[in-house]
Amino acid sequence: MQAHRARIPPLQRGFSLTEILVALLVLSVGLLGIAALHLLGIQSVHSAQQRTLASVMAQEAAERLWISLAVDGTPDPQAVEGPWRTAWGAPGDDAPATLRLPGITGITGSDIDCDGAAPTTCTIRVRWAEGRFAEEGDEAVFEYVVSLPAGAGS
Repeated sequence: MQAHRARIPPLQRGFSLTEILVALLVLSVGLLGIAALHLLGIQSVHSAQQRTLASVMAQEAAERLWISLAVDGTPDPQAVEGPWRTAWGAPGDDAPATLRLPGITGITGSDIDCDGAAPTTCTIRVRWAEGRFAEEGDEAVFEYVVSLPAGAGS
């Protein structure tokens, strides 16, 4: 008697090399997509952190204008600008690096403009270099507008 061997049908022998390569290609494209999304997320968080800091800087300048209005009876942007710039990272100060925006020294590119009307409208602009993810020389601007009443001094 002859022993019979069980034959495995050709369709059940496993994966072909082509199938494995196609699966590997699909997986690679998916991983590249995930890496691109991760990079975009990092860029967005970095930009949001800078814009948040610019917002805090502008709000602090507005508070200084309110103080100037309360003390002098009129907001004085020239008197406010110098101390405001110094407080936010002028060279040689003790402000931590996390409180500075990149591409500016003592926020010298930033300014405060007030119109002469009553109520006074002041525009505070904070400028900085976007940094790691922007083109060389790109500048970001955060603009904050505050309206102050006339003659509120003591």
